[in-house]
Amino acid sequence: MIIGAGIVGTAVAEQLSLSGDCSVTVVDRAGAGRLPGSTGHAPGFVGMIADHPIMIELARDTIRLYRRLDRGGRSAFRSTGAVEIAWTAEGCRGLLRRLEQANSADIPARLCAPDEAARLAPRMVDGARARLGLHLPLDGAADATYITAELRARARAAGARFVANADVTGIRTHGDRITGVHTPTETFPADDVVIAGGIWGPRISALAGVRLPLVPVVHPYVYASAHTGTHRAAPLVRWPDLGSYARDHGDRDGLGTSGHDPVPAPDLTWTAEVPWSSTPLDQAIAAALQAFPDAHRWSPERRFAGVLSITPDKMPLVGRVGPDGLWVAEAIWVTHAAGAARVLAAMMHDEQGLKAVTSALDPARFAHLTAEDCAAAALGRYRTGVASRPSI
Repeated sequence: MIIGAGIVGTAVAEQLSLSGDCSVTVVDRAGAGRLPGSTGHAPGFVGMIADHPIMIELARDTIRLYRRLDRGGRSAFRSTGAVEIAWTAEGCRGLLRRLEQANSADIPARLCAPDEAARLAPRMVDGARARLGLHLPLDGAADATYITAELRARARAAGARFVANADVTGIRTHGDRITGVHTPTETFPADDVVIAGGIWGPRISALAGVRLPLVPVVHPYVYASAHTGTHRAAPLVRWPDLGSYARDHGDRDGLGTSGHDPVPAPDLTWTAEVPWSSTPLDQAIAAALQAFPDAHRWSPERRFAGVLSITPDKMPLVGRVGPDGLWVAEAIWVTHAAGAARVLAAMMHDEQGLKAVTSALDPARFAHLTAEDCAAAALGRYRTGVASRPSI
């Protein structure tokens, strides 16, 4: 049983279904094909470089797995490339560290002068104010909605069952062993249950008496008005100094930022979106837009206050928790979804050689912290963190 039919839960379903040694059922409280969680709202940034080598490998594996989904002229992942811009001396040192990380992981990357960075992304990079750029040609944009639909189709073709409008109300155990999942209308027997509920993961895990160290926070993203005329598609752009990032969505540009004090999410509803809070989100977006060249600065046409969950070290939670047979795949973004699904499937099959990955992603690694300490650490990581994650 997999709880959650977003990109992560669906990727896990595909991996387990293709193994051919188990039956797989995915339940989700949303309607069939609907993606009210983070998957349906993700702008789709995929960056390969991260501070932790395991995150780099998850991203590399994810991109490889996404590429196999291309068909009918539709791309699951587009290698648009990315340009990172430093505005300060500390930012320049940060780009040098990123270059070293790329070199050590055998990922193409090179420094570029401000004027070259501006030529790569003229609508977004102000060459007069930038001090240094880093070009990452393998980064790109993923179509999370399309990817999820394709993974669902592949899982179904391999025998997986997807049950919509099924809100999980209980996790059944016998002794210290998982035996099934309850919904208002049906009980599903199961030897293993995977929680892939995104921001709702802690609510689900609590049904089995398990506390997940996830903290939901509000993250702003805004869209410009539609482009007029033709334009050259731009690479992704990130400003680590500002905690901001932008991308060309084809018909318009988009911008997100974590350059503000963390805003804990209010009570969660049925969607990974909350009402826009004018302060501090408006101030953070206004500051981020100042990075654009004067001639290409825009006012947001649409504002989106998304909700994402972060852990105390900003790394995913992947592995076994609580009663025997209970697993989680949480705090995973589009950048790492398919790779993390492969890792979890390997864990569930007791494959060898996973010790380093299991330790780094172990959901129990924060067991020594109180809930309050976990929340404080996670909120402190909102602007910066081990995973160096530019996407939601």
